[in-house]
Amino acid sequence: MFAPPNGLFRFGPGRVPLMVAVLVGVTLSTTARAQGTPDSRVALDLSAGYQTIATSFSQTVTFEQYSESGSLTSTYTVGRRPVVDAGLIVRVWRSVGVGISGSYFHDSGSAQVNALVPNPLVFGQPRHVNGPAGASHTEAGVHFQAAYWVQPSQRLEIVVSGGPSVFRVDQDFVSDVTYTQTFPYDVATYQGASVIRQRKTETGVNIGGEVGWRVARHLGLAAALRFSRATAEFPGTSAQSMVLGGLHVGGGIRLPF
Repeated sequence: MFAPPNGLFRFGPGRVPLMVAVLVGVTLSTTARAQGTPDSRVALDLSAGYQTIATSFSQTVTFEQYSESGSLTSTYTVGRRPVVDAGLIVRVWRSVGVGISGSYFHDSGSAQVNALVPNPLVFGQPRHVNGPAGASHTEAGVHFQAAYWVQPSQRLEIVVSGGPSVFRVDQDFVSDVTYTQTFPYDVATYQGASVIRQRKTETGVNIGGEVGWRVARHLGLAAALRFSRATAEFPGTSAQSMVLGGLHVGGGIRLPF
């Protein structure tokens, strides 16, 4: 049976949304003092960023061999990796707009495998085998947003946004372990593991902010921060829940029209 995921939040699980809330608060405070309706109707953002949160979770399954039960425990780690992002915002009334963006995150991933395999000659004396296994993790997200877009000066632009997110996640799970053994079978040696890939689509939420600086009429630079979150379950593998999304920090180019 899979154990619940155990997030390794380097900033602490409570601090990530707090950081976003602070950003939003500062942004709203700034815009309240210096509001300005943007002179553009549409903006396209192309950016690259970094997922700042690492997560891990474990899986334990049992099997029968030589008329005895064995166990297989795998611990998975999804590390910090680059994220690519593209988004579009349309101003519909004054500073109010709607937006949509897409993000892609991939970690070739790893799993640490630990197994107790029964002894073919002696009952109750399983052998311990362990080693690494490749287990990739991929997230593709679509983020829908209600946006507040202001232009306090000719060059400065600020956007605060939030809304629902849809994630598609592909995750590899260890399904079996291979090992070698020779008479008298006191020791088994780890050789590798077999994995199966599962896919799920889940919904969640996102909130974020962006600060842009125009270098030309239709060209600007932007720094962005977005926190998104969803959970995925994999009933076919007895998995319980896996945390998706996280804090993305990045920047890129902005094309206002």
